[in-house]
Amino acid sequence: MAHIVDLAAGALLRFGPARSRVFPEGWGDELTLEMLRDPAQLTEPIPAADVVWGRKEEHRGHRITRGQFVSPCAPMLPPDARVVTIEQVEPSSGVAPLAILLPAWNDHGFEQRRKLAMLLLDRDVGSIMFDIPLYGSRRITSEAEQAIRTVSDFALMGVGAVRDALSLAAATRRPHGFAGFSMGGNLAALAAAASTRPAAMAGLAASHSPGPVYLDGVLSNAISWDALGGRSEAGRLRSILTAASVLAFEPKRHHAAAVLIAAEADGFVPFSAAEALAAHWQAEFRTVPGGHATALWRHRPTLADAIAASFRRLADLGA
Repeated sequence: MAHIVDLAAGALLRFGPARSRVFPEGWGDELTLEMLRDPAQLTEPIPAADVVWGRKEEHRGHRITRGQFVSPCAPMLPPDARVVTIEQVEPSSGVAPLAILLPAWNDHGFEQRRKLAMLLLDRDVGSIMFDIPLYGSRRITSEAEQAIRTVSDFALMGVGAVRDALSLAAATRRPHGFAGFSMGGNLAALAAAASTRPAAMAGLAASHSPGPVYLDGVLSNAISWDALGGRSEAGRLRSILTAASVLAFEPKRHHAAAVLIAAEADGFVPFSAAEALAAHWQAEFRTVPGGHATALWRHRPTLADAIAASFRRLADLGA
């Protein structure tokens, strides 16, 4: 049974303002949609990010460094979305492993992820955050509009986010991993699945695919079904979104180091979708009480613990 707060959020999405709608302009570009259907888009060789770093900011116990690089997906992105803004947070005491933190839905900029990064400092783990395509500094819509206007926008954002994350990972020689909450957890899992190098991975409310999230949870109430041609098109949408699934990738040895957390009454990410991801990787699977809407607020330290644990598990595997 979904948590009452999640059910209330679902009702608000269904009857709330138009700006909260998902895919308000329909399917979008058909060629772009094919990217989401083809897992090879995530496994093609990806060059290491050529980061141009700015000045370091030294704080008590940690430093923050900001930089930019050109996305490996630049040719397929709108001009304003081609440059990736990043922020690295690490302990001042020495070189630490780096967790690449992916954003949740509507998480623009670094404010929310920086809270997680600060918790990771206490666990001797550094972080890299970056704006994914069409989000934050790479947004091409006004702040009054939904950033993702079409299903093809979603495909472009997802493929671009994973490839950008892999490009950042390729640029570091440190132990590294991927992590996130909700959509960020799904993107992190896809990056870990596609990675050719051993990587830690931790996710809170992370599905193996966006398909179950949009079709089987309360988020289905937010979809602009009229723009897609009606609810009769649900099968097509499921086919497209489920094609981007970790389950389509053969598990690697290091995937067993992952630590995944599911909220017991999550109304947005079906418990079975998180459970299936953990089972596919034979990863550690933890649960927390409550639903989705309050999960990160209540369990951010739990996610930080899981990220640190995944790095330890990766080292124990000798991967």
